[in-house]
Amino acid sequence: MVVGVVLLTIVGFSTYGYLFSAPTKPADANPEFIGQAQEFSYLVTDDLAFWVNKVVELTGEVSEITDDGILINGTIYCQFDDQTILKTITKNQRLTIKGKLVGFDELLMEIKLSQCIIP
Repeated sequence: MVVGVVLLTIVGFSTYGYLFSAPTKPADANPEFIGQAQEFSYLVTDDLAFWVNKVVELTGEVSEITDDGILINGTIYCQFDDQTILKTITKNQRLTIKGKLVGFDELLMEIKLSQCIIP
């Protein structure tokens, strides 16, 4: 009887810890994909659902800089939490970024990454 209560308590605390733990930031996570932005664009168009909420590390050319992010290869928008990084980036610069895929903007035809960093 005591063993059952102890096991139940351990399982309860383990489940609680798993369910209510803080989400992992992309900076701390291992990327599911490391490679060229152009290649990743093809993978996402084949199976977007698989890639949502996955951390990726992409290398490509900066085609546009906005107030809170950059556009890589004209198809991947990367939003940075730290906008001071944007001051160090220039258009046409070859860059590697790491971020979490949050979706696809059908209107702009862009893959959206959030919490991006430069590793």
